[in-house]
Order: sequence, then C-alpha cells, then structure tokens
Amino acid sequence: MSYSTIIFLYLALLSQCHADLIADLCTKSNNPSLCNQALRSDPRSKGVDARGLARIALDNSLSATQASINVARSMSSPGNKDKIDTCIENFDDAVGNLQEAKPLIPKLDRPNISTLQTKGSTALTDVRPCSEEFGASEPTKLKQATNKAYTFIQLLLIIANTL
Repeated sequence: MSYSTIIFLYLALLSQCHADLIADLCTKSNNPSLCNQALRSDPRSKGVDARGLARIALDNSLSATQASINVARSMSSPGNKDKIDTCIENFDDAVGNLQEAKPLIPKLDRPNISTLQTKGSTALTDVRPCSEEFGASEPTKLKQATNKAYTFIQLLLIIANTL
C-alpha cells in the first residue's frame, strides 16, 4: 500500500467519524426527530461546529419556552389559574436563565462552559414543573409546547457537555 493511499484512507475515515455532528448530538436527545428537523432546517447549521449549534439550540430554547408561556396564558381559566400561573412563573425563570446563557457562547472557555451547563440545567428544571402541576390532566397543547422547550434546552445541555 502506498503512502498516499494510507493518507487517503485515513482522511476518509476521519471525515466519516465526524461527518454528521447534528446526527451525533440528536441521537442523545429525548426527541431525535425534532432535534434533527430543527437543526437541519436552520440555515446557520450548514458547516458549523458545536459552538454554532449551541447558538441555534439556545435560540430555539428561548423561542420554544416563550411559546410555552403564550400557550399557558391562552389556556388560563378560573379552574386552573393557580396551576397556569405556576407554569408561567417557571417558564419565565427558564427564559431568564437562557437569556443569561446567551453571552456565554461566544467565549466558551472552561468557566463559561460550566456556567452554561448550570444555566441550562436550571432552565431544564424550570420547564418540567408544568407537567408536575397538572399530572395526567395537563392540556395536550401545553404538554406539546413544554416538551418542545424541554427538547431544545436538553439539546443545549448535550452540546454544552461536548464542548
């Protein structure tokens, strides 16, 4: 085998191992289909590294969590007001943590990665109590919105843990 053949094989294997960062990350997600669809449909995802995908995941997390607030507000009624108010308060806390995480991504050194992981974990915890408030009686639309926010925040953490 010639030297150039060995180099070619090595490069081919290397590119296969790292060819699909999105698929590698999304297989760890609780909703790989949504993860893949969201990242691949975002034009910013073409050829980016994990840091670029973290930006996209954070933007999607913020958007989905804000959408959960809007869904919760639209479902408020006298019979569930206390539960909905708790959900909205928790979602607001998640948005706050995600906003605080935004400036960390451009400067991802070890301390900032650690802070990003903490902010993401806290936000992830904040979106779960809504389903805990309602239990099995959680309205379907609210459950779907919450699950979407959870998926994106979880993806942010998956990426942060690879940095």
